[in-house]
Amino acid sequence: MSAVSLKTSRLELRPPEPDDLERCAELLGDYEVVKMLSRVPYPYDLEAGKDYLARSVERWRDVASADELGFHIDHDGQMIGAIGFKTLQETPKIGYWLGRSYWGNGFMSEAVQAAVTWLFRNTAHDLLAGEAMIENSGSLKVLEKLGFRGVSKVDCESVSRGSSVPALRTEVTRTEFLNGH
Repeated sequence: MSAVSLKTSRLELRPPEPDDLERCAELLGDYEVVKMLSRVPYPYDLEAGKDYLARSVERWRDVASADELGFHIDHDGQMIGAIGFKTLQETPKIGYWLGRSYWGNGFMSEAVQAAVTWLFRNTAHDLLAGEAMIENSGSLKVLEKLGFRGVSKVDCESVSRGSSVPALRTEVTRTEFLNGH
């Protein structure tokens, strides 16, 4: 399977590209965005971002053996955020972020719906996990809306904060998700 592009009514989800670096730096240069993420430093590190994008491109060359796969989210031809699946060789975990000026428009629910549908239709995974910091009510609402159920409280490392933060682990099965929760 090669890289794919997913289209929704308002969005396109596509594989990351090296040319996305400047836009990633712009959107992830906002502490209000990165403080809710586990692996992104603040301030944004351009060299680390460049390396991450290069690895992201490479992973799409062999989807079956990839440990992670990501989509960048475009709206009206401009990147507004990203969705990723990590630990694909185990129980995959979804993670996502959206530039702050795009919050509150339903974009992430729309994008996560498309990405999770793709995952369950194109892989053998029967379970998908998600984790969101307890204080991140927007992210928790997205997961709940799409049928994820809370299973445990966990600690989530936050590189930007330099500490761990209380989070909720959620899960959804293939059957629950594809049958409309």
